[in-house]
Amino acid sequence: MSLLLPDSAVPTMTEPRAPALPARRLELIIHPIGKKGKYVLKNPLDGGYFQIGEQEWFLLSQLDGRQSVEAICFAFAKRFEHPLSREELDDFVRMAQQRGFLEPGANSESDRPSMPPVRRQNILYWRKSLCDPDQFFTWLAPRVQFIWTRSFLILSAGCIVLAGFIFWANLYEVGRDLTRALHWQTGAAAWLALAVVTALHESAHGLTCKRFGGEVREIGFLLLYFRPAFYCNVSDAWLFSEKAKRLWVTFAGAYCELFLWGLATLCWRVTEPDSSLNYLALVVMAITGVTSLFNLNPLIKLDGYYLLSDYLEIPNLRPRAFGYMAARLRSVWLRSAGDGFTLPPRERRIFWTYGLVAAVYSYWFLALAISWVGRLLVGRYQGWGFVLFACLLGFVFRRPLRRGLGKVAAMLASWEKARHTVWRLLKLTAVLALLLVAASFARMDLKVSGEFRILPGKNCEVRTEVEGIIAEIRVEEGDLVNRGDVLARLSARDYRPELEKIQAEIDEKHAILRLLKAGPRSEETALANTAVEKNQDRLNYARSHLEMNAKLYESHLVSLKEFQETMESVAVREKELEEAGDRLNLILAGSRLEEIEAKEAEIKRLEAQKRYWERNLSSLSVTSPISGVVTTRKLQEKIGQSVKRGDLIAVVHELNTVSAEITVPEQEIANVNAGQRVVLKARAYPEQMFVATVASIAPIANKQEEQQGRRIFLVSTQISNDSHLLKSEMTGNAKVYCGKRSVIELATRRFARYVRVEFWSWW
Repeated sequence: MSLLLPDSAVPTMTEPRAPALPARRLELIIHPIGKKGKYVLKNPLDGGYFQIGEQEWFLLSQLDGRQSVEAICFAFAKRFEHPLSREELDDFVRMAQQRGFLEPGANSESDRPSMPPVRRQNILYWRKSLCDPDQFFTWLAPRVQFIWTRSFLILSAGCIVLAGFIFWANLYEVGRDLTRALHWQTGAAAWLALAVVTALHESAHGLTCKRFGGEVREIGFLLLYFRPAFYCNVSDAWLFSEKAKRLWVTFAGAYCELFLWGLATLCWRVTEPDSSLNYLALVVMAITGVTSLFNLNPLIKLDGYYLLSDYLEIPNLRPRAFGYMAARLRSVWLRSAGDGFTLPPRERRIFWTYGLVAAVYSYWFLALAISWVGRLLVGRYQGWGFVLFACLLGFVFRRPLRRGLGKVAAMLASWEKARHTVWRLLKLTAVLALLLVAASFARMDLKVSGEFRILPGKNCEVRTEVEGIIAEIRVEEGDLVNRGDVLARLSARDYRPELEKIQAEIDEKHAILRLLKAGPRSEETALANTAVEKNQDRLNYARSHLEMNAKLYESHLVSLKEFQETMESVAVREKELEEAGDRLNLILAGSRLEEIEAKEAEIKRLEAQKRYWERNLSSLSVTSPISGVVTTRKLQEKIGQSVKRGDLIAVVHELNTVSAEITVPEQEIANVNAGQRVVLKARAYPEQMFVATVASIAPIANKQEEQQGRRIFLVSTQISNDSHLLKSEMTGNAKVYCGKRSVIELATRRFARYVRVEFWSWW
C-alpha cells in the first residue's frame, strides 16, 4: 500500500531528493487475524512468525524502497491522526532489519539481518527437529479427505461419548484389568502403543493444517516435563484468518487421541477378557487416556496451552504472562514505572491469572521432581549423595545462576544503583531483624495434627448360645436397644419334644425307685410260698413215679426209654423247686442298696439333661448385653437361616461415649502427652468442633501402608456423644495442643530436626 503526498510535500527537481528507506522483502507473508487490527507476519527465511499491529503493518507496507522518511511520517500522521517522529521510524526500521524483514542495503554489516535466535532449552522443555514432512502431508491429505466430513465428525463424537459412558459404568473392571496387566510385557506394549498414538496425533495436526492450506515444515522429538513425545510445527495456522480453523488445527491431535481412546474402550468392552485383542485395547485405552489428559493441560506447552492461546488470540501467552508479571514485580521492588504496562485490561487480567496458575504449577512440578531426586540420592549415598545432588542442581540451573550473578555484577558496577540497592537491603534486613526478635518472644500453641477414626465406646457382638433356626428378628439397623432387650428368637420345635422325653424318663425312674424302696408285699410272699409248695408236691409225685418205674423196669415191664424219661422229669421238678425257693428267698431278702443308688444316679443324670435343655430353651431368645445402637445391616434377611452355637446375629455399638484414634507421625509423638487438649473436626460436620483430652498413647509404632516406610503412633481420646452425632468409622482431622512455644521455634523445628537427625546421619 502507498499513499499520495500533497503537492507541498512532493520534492521538486531542483530540490535535493531525500534518500529512500530500504524496501521490505517481497517474500514476507502477512495475513490479518480477527477483527482487531492484528496481523501475523511470516518470514520464510527463518520460519519465524510475528504478530504485529495495524501501525506496524502500515509502516511495513510503506517501506517499498521509494519513499523517504518525511513521506512515511506524513502518511502515518494522516492515517492514525497522531505524529510519528523520525527517531521512532528509525527504531522501527532498525528492528525490521534485525528481524530480516527488509532487503539488504549497501552497508552489509548494519543491514544484514541477524541470525534467527537460538531456541532456549531447559530441563522441563527440550526439543530436537527431525524432518520436513510437508511433501508427505501434501500427498496424503487428499487421500484421507473423509475425516473432515460432517458424517465422520458425528460418528467419531458419538463413539467418544458412548465410550465415556462405558468407561464410567465399568470403572472398577478397568482398574482390575489394569492391575492384572502390570508386568514387563505391558511396558514394551505401552511404549510401542505410545509411539504409534503419538505419530497419529502429530499427523492429525499436520494433515489438518495442510487441509486448510498451511505448510508443515517440521516434525521433531520433545522432552516435556521429563515425558518423551513428538511434536509437529503447525505455526502456519496463525496465517489463517478464521479463528475456527486455527482452533481445529490445534485440537486435531487431541481429538484424534480421544477417538482412538473411544475405539479402544469399545473394543475392550466387546472382546473376550483373556484375548490378545482385549489386552491390546486395554493398553491403548490407558495410553490414550493418560496422554489426552496430559495434552489438554493448558499449563504446559502442549495442545491445551495452544488451544487456550488461540482462543484468547494471544500468541506466546506463557512467556508474555511471565514477562509481564516479572516487569510488574521489578517495578514494585525498584519503585520505577515499568515499560509495557499500558496493556488493555483484558490482557492484564489474562496475564495475571494464567501467569500465577502456570507459575505455581511449574514450580510445584519442578520442586516435586527435585525432591524425588534429592531423596533418592541422599537416601542411597548419604553425604556424598547430598554433594552430588548440589552439583546436579548447580548444573541444571547454571544459566539462571549466571544471569543472576551477571545482574548483581552490573548493579555493583553502577554506583547509584548499588547504593540504592544496598540501602533497600539494609532496610529490609532491619525489618527482618525486628520480626525475628518479635518471633523469639511471641508464643503460640504447638499443634500436632493427624487424621482420626471414630470407634464405639463398647463394641459388642451378639452371638447365639445354641443351635437352631432363626424364627424372629425384632430390630433393624440403627435401632436403639437397652441391655436385656430381645434382638432375635430361635425356633423351639427341636427343644420341647426332647425336654418332654427326658421328663417322662425321669418319672419312670422315680416310680422304679419308689418300688425298690417299698420292698415286697405279703401277697408276693404268699404267692412265692405257694409256688414252692406246688413245686414240692410235683417233685414228690415225680419221685414216687420214678420208684414205681424202677421196679417195673427191673421186672422188664417198662422200657428203658420210659424209665429215663421218668428220671428226667424228677430232675426238672427238682430244678423248679430250687428256682421257686430262690425266688422266695429273694422276696424275703428285699431290695439291694446298690440298686437304689443306681436308680438315684440315673435320675440325677436325667435331671441334668433336663436343666441343659431348659437352659437351651431359655437361650432361644437372643438379648443385647449392652445398651447401644444396632449396626448390622439387613437383619430381616436372616429369618429362616440355620445357625450354630456362636454364630453372629448382630453387632451393637455403645455410642454415648466414643473413642477417637488419632494417627500421629513418629516425628511428632515426643510432643504428645496424656491429658493434653484435643480438638477434632469430622468431615461430616465441618462447622462443629469436638473437644476432648488425650487418654492414652500406643506403646508401639505402626507402619502406614499408604506411605511406605512412614511410621505412626495411635493416640486415643474419649469423647462424650450424647447427641449421637459421631458414628462409628467416621473420619476427620484432629489437633493436639502440645503447649506454648516461641514462634521462631515453631517455624524452624522441622528443619532443625532434619539437620540434627537426617543430615547428621549422612557423615
